[in-house]
Amino acid sequence: MSLFTSPVSTGTGPIVEIRGVSKSFGDRLILSDVDVEVARGEVVVLVGPSGAGKTTLLRTINRLEAIDEGEIRVNGELIGQRTNARGKRVELSARELARQRSNIGFVFQHFNLFPHMSVLENIWHAVVEVKKEKKVDAIARARELLDRVGLADKADARTRSLSGGQQQRVAIARALATRPDLMLFDEPTSALDPEMVGEVLAVMRDLADAGMTMIIVSHEMGFTREVADRVIVMDGGRIIESGEPTQVFERPAHERTRQFLSKVL
Repeated sequence: MSLFTSPVSTGTGPIVEIRGVSKSFGDRLILSDVDVEVARGEVVVLVGPSGAGKTTLLRTINRLEAIDEGEIRVNGELIGQRTNARGKRVELSARELARQRSNIGFVFQHFNLFPHMSVLENIWHAVVEVKKEKKVDAIARARELLDRVGLADKADARTRSLSGGQQQRVAIARALATRPDLMLFDEPTSALDPEMVGEVLAVMRDLADAGMTMIIVSHEMGFTREVADRVIVMDGGRIIESGEPTQVFERPAHERTRQFLSKVL
């Protein structure tokens, strides 16, 4: 088994099921009746104009944002809620939610590393605290992951001493340390200088090649064309088009997709 994949990822059926999800912030409708399924091992890239709802949809998958309507399941498990004895949906406790999130890796735009910890500590800390694994095993896996993302020599460095591209690779290693079944990426290269983008995308290509299930919000259209199994185009909180990269980029069916692509390709 690859260091980049989880034992659970070999199950059957879709790994992600999003049904009728809607979300508003005040009187602004951000997501409107969204339905998505993601198969195991599939790489799905969300594209669309700013404000389309891409990041919000990503954040609902591990309950960083609560939803107003609908449901989201990962590996068949309802995310953020459970059904009580009376058949009513109730919110999970913070501990239960942390357990669910440990199976869903999330890589943010701005790294979110702990500046007071070393690179190595950033990676193994959650494994011990949330997964309750032995520290010696967590450290060993952290070192293996650092090697895989090309940063074995930075284990003892403070994160603030690293370049943006290096910090993002540490963030990816940290997300992988808990052996997630699913990886979520929210525009992982948008905060990087152009010369650092390639090193982060290379790690993501390795993840795709290893069969990791990924949902990515990205504006890197060349990368999307190369690694995506499916491209989902969003606009106004809705999915307006979905298909293989060649179909979406070369033969878009929706006029709004054509307008968007004319500005980014």
